[in-house]
Amino acid sequence: MSLRPVLTCDEIRDLAPMFVTGALEPDVMDAVREHLAGCGDAHAELLELGEATTALLASVEPVEPPVALRSRLLAAAEADLAEGRHPAGVRHPAGVRHPAVAAPERPTAAPDRPVAAPAPPVSLDAERARRRSSLGWLLAAAAVIAVIALGGWNIALQRDLAAAQAYRDGVTQALEAAAEPGSLTALLAADDGSVSGLGVVTADGTVHLAMRGLTGTTGTQVYTAWAIEGEGAPVPIGEFTVGSDGVAVASARVASAVPGTTLALTLEPTPGATTPTLPIVAAGVAAAASG
Repeated sequence: MSLRPVLTCDEIRDLAPMFVTGALEPDVMDAVREHLAGCGDAHAELLELGEATTALLASVEPVEPPVALRSRLLAAAEADLAEGRHPAGVRHPAGVRHPAVAAPERPTAAPDRPVAAPAPPVSLDAERARRRSSLGWLLAAAAVIAVIALGGWNIALQRDLAAAQAYRDGVTQALEAAAEPGSLTALLAADDGSVSGLGVVTADGTVHLAMRGLTGTTGTQVYTAWAIEGEGAPVPIGEFTVGSDGVAVASARVASAVPGTTLALTLEPTPGATTPTLPIVAAGVAAAASG
């Protein structure tokens, strides 16, 4: 059964950077909290470090790490392990033993061999400095991991915002076309509502599409736009690909703007389809704007 460590104020100060970043083992985190709950020292350094960490996260804009960063970090860590620089591989100087381990009895030296000099006493200041050095290494590693994680989150958020902006710009462009005389407007949607968007056909036959919720295309896949007049056969009017954000702003062309024309989208395995591959991804009927 493991006992929770009892920490001194000096040890709390040593552990403060890792405590505020959550990098300690759970039992040590609990030991720090237990000490703080009953200690007469307010340990203002913890509050200062916490405020500094918050300020850094709020002011530093993370960037996407280079592709080769992971391999370089791993290579550096392996080199540190090989040379004993990693905290887990710290080697005590020859003749210096851990203070908690009793020195074994030295066997009687042979007459023809000189007696080794007594081991120098362990310096508590040196031991504390070594521990701080190890803690600094771990804190630096934790900071790198945190920046990379926050950078990935920030990049994902920026991509979502970029996709939303692209869709809004596409809708704005389509609405401007819808305001032209003779234009028709169609609200395109999937049966389950997962895909939606706007299609506008201008008087000269130009079709403006702004869609969201689409599945990203891969390989040779393309989305094909179709125009269906009345009971006529579907006519392909344009093709486009879609990224992982699911947003598409595309244009196509029909022979003329005919009210009642159905605009539809399908996902085709290759370009050049002459008949739609079911199911229909989204569809809507083009009509003149009322009023």
